[in-house]
This record gives sequence, C-alpha cells and structure tokens, in this order.
Amino acid sequence: MHVGDLDGSTVAVNRGRWNATVTITVYDDLEAPLADATVTGSWSSGAKGSASCTTNSSGQCSVTKNNVKQNAASVTFTLTDITHAENTYNASLNHDPELDSDGTTIVVLQP
Repeated sequence: MHVGDLDGSTVAVNRGRWNATVTITVYDDLEAPLADATVTGSWSSGAKGSASCTTNSSGQCSVTKNNVKQNAASVTFTLTDITHAENTYNASLNHDPELDSDGTTIVVLQP
C-alpha cells in the first residue's frame, strides 16, 4: 500500500488563527482505494504534534491542526507510517497526481 494523494486546505478562524487540514488517499498495490488503513504523521514548520486517522471506503482520511498562529505562514505535514491488517506500507510508491506534495510531505499555506 502507498499514498496516492495528499491534499491540503485551510480555514481562517477567529482572532487571526487558522486551521490546516490534510486529506490523505491510500491505495493498495493495484491502485485501488484501501479502507481501514491507519495513517500517522507529524506537524512541523509552524505547528507541532502528531496526528492519525483511519481511511474510509474511498481510501481517504483527514488530519487537522487547529488554531495555527497567524504569524505562521505555513505548516508542514509529514506522513510517517501507514498500517493495515493485510497490507504492507511501501513509501517508495507514494505519489501525488497534482504534484502539490511528494506523496509523503505537504506544505499547507495560511489562507
């Protein structure tokens, strides 16, 4: 299994803070969406902490960093692992069709 897409989005919230969300799409070795995969990663460059989510039947899940300070022009999410009961993670196969990430790391810009 591998990451087939990372997409970032933002929402402005009160008092100059903002939220960053990353949606991850996981595929099996045949490029089919994979449900029930647990994705873990970490936030950096303007945010700190770890995050995880479990993919749905479309192979997607999202992680959100809330209340990012206004002085942070961007935050970075780096995927560190994917686990699944029947599949093995192969990071060398990660990709992103829109080329807004390398399939492992994405930078989300402030709105």
